[in-house]
Amino acid sequence: MSKKDRRKVLAQIWGTPTSRDIDIIDEGKQIVVASSSSGIIPWWLHIFQAVYPNIKYLEKGEIIKLKPTVDVTVKLNKTTRLMRISGKNHWPWFVDNFERLLEQGNEEAERLSDAPSSENSVTRYLQLDKDDELVQDLLDQIPEGGGIMQNDFIMRVWKALLDDWFGVGAAVFVVTPSIDSERLFQMLLLMLRNKGTGFSVTLVTPAKSATGEKFSKVMDLTKRRMKEVKVTTPAGHQKHLLSEVKMQWVLDTVKVIHEEFSTNFIAAYKDDEAEVLTTTAYFHKSHFHFNQKDNVCYNRLPTRDLKRNYLLPLNITSNII
Repeated sequence: MSKKDRRKVLAQIWGTPTSRDIDIIDEGKQIVVASSSSGIIPWWLHIFQAVYPNIKYLEKGEIIKLKPTVDVTVKLNKTTRLMRISGKNHWPWFVDNFERLLEQGNEEAERLSDAPSSENSVTRYLQLDKDDELVQDLLDQIPEGGGIMQNDFIMRVWKALLDDWFGVGAAVFVVTPSIDSERLFQMLLLMLRNKGTGFSVTLVTPAKSATGEKFSKVMDLTKRRMKEVKVTTPAGHQKHLLSEVKMQWVLDTVKVIHEEFSTNFIAAYKDDEAEVLTTTAYFHKSHFHFNQKDNVCYNRLPTRDLKRNYLLPLNITSNII
């Protein structure tokens, strides 16, 4: 199996709902599972003991050693909070069993609210917490029937709505004639922050904007940004914000459709209820980095009306009928 294929497999496993923020790194001869979450080691021990009731473990210093099956060794480090999985059969065991371990440890698959959000490096990077700025408080500032709003407000409500919709597992649509790498990067981070809730996301944008900018170039720039951005951990260490597995997961999850149009909105539906935020602002720095003012209108509507009046006219038909 190629390195890319292995990364896709690990990305799918990583997408399993968890109540703890974890990362998975493939080092070939071993798989490393990292977390900055406090209490992660007792959490792992509890999971292993629940899935393997007869498992024995050896504790020596900072290392706890377990053998869930033949030719597979799991080492938990109480100081670094790392799990290292090695042995002759470590890859097939991980692929066949690790998702089950995560499901065992996940007590709330619908919304990942058990772990403090401050432990999530993506949340810290976004400077966003679900308790900091209630979506409804922002929506209440939009006049009934819409109005002209400032660029920074539009960015805040754009980000807050996407975060809220991803968080409840909605089908989300981002539609714009022009999106820059910063807005795309923020959208991908919001997806990562809410992974495991069962959301879907479709980005609809032309293959080339009216100014001649190719979306493929925007995506390449965003991928480079994902690889390069580093953050400081609570312990004061520098690390990459996103691992290869997280990047693979988010790129596999977002669906991109190219259409020609001149409108901007974000929308979402779940069951029979839908929401849509329409604006004259492109999701681009030309509308967000300057003292720009644009029209904004927010509406709640039945899902069938969102599909008929917003999605179908743009040929967004896959998986929505």
